[in-house]
Amino acid sequence: MTYQRKTSDNMVYYPPAQGRFIFDKNDDFDSELSSVIESKKIFPLNQILYGVPGTGKTFNALKIAETISPDGRIKFVTFHQSYGYEDFIEGIKPTLVNGNISYEVKAGVFKKFCDEARYESGNVVFIIDEINRGNISKIFGELITLIEDDKRGEISVTLPYSQEEFTVPPNVYIIGTMNTADRSIALIDTALRRRFDFIEMMPRPELLSTDVDGVNLQEMLTTLNTRIETLLDREHTIGHAYFIKCKTLDDLAKIFSNKIIPLLQEYFFDDGERIREVLGNKIIQRERLSDEKFRYTINDAAFNDAESYKL
Repeated sequence: MTYQRKTSDNMVYYPPAQGRFIFDKNDDFDSELSSVIESKKIFPLNQILYGVPGTGKTFNALKIAETISPDGRIKFVTFHQSYGYEDFIEGIKPTLVNGNISYEVKAGVFKKFCDEARYESGNVVFIIDEINRGNISKIFGELITLIEDDKRGEISVTLPYSQEEFTVPPNVYIIGTMNTADRSIALIDTALRRRFDFIEMMPRPELLSTDVDGVNLQEMLTTLNTRIETLLDREHTIGHAYFIKCKTLDDLAKIFSNKIIPLLQEYFFDDGERIREVLGNKIIQRERLSDEKFRYTINDAAFNDAESYKL
């Protein structure tokens, strides 16, 4: 996804006043996130929003990006296991010309973005969603050094394929999002951690309704997460965003059936007993098959009963 880009016609690059972007309290940010950013009074050049699924990391990354670059000069990519240096910086790619295959060096998405940013008069933002799903050290390569605040525009490296000199302009802001249920922050490459500001985003039950057809979503989510943290850890709790648009009992039933139960099945490797301990015996029913063996089934009828959610 690329937002509309406005490039200077005269190709002159004006370095921005770095670190002077004061947070506006009136922006529609996650209020907890806003207080963290406001306390710093600036937007870091490199930052990662991290937390459990459903805490609004991507939403808030876009909000921050829109504040840094009001003109919408924003690029959005998502890392995955197959993503590599060739996609991000540069690589040798095959090209078909008149039926013949030739190979040429092609710039990756981040190099193209930086090359264009040199001629921008304002700030631009590069968002990396799910940054921890890729092999970060392999993807970033020599970029690890170039993204440091005091290296921006001051130090360049010779790229291995094109032999071009490359540097990261000081007007390029990098925002990553990281799902801690996939990979703990402790496992992130130390060199990368040192170069990014990390802002934690955890579940916020207080943002939810206290009465959805008789169900107090705040109490429900708090209880769910207390049980998950006891049985597993805090990195696998459930975010408030799953329930933020829940208005009716039917909405809640669909959320549990299509999102929450599959998520818990993944977390607990289909361990029926532990899922039952989280959701209670109304939603997950247990049938004894022998002295040591049980069968666990999902009670679909319970989804439409408000009492099932009073855990």
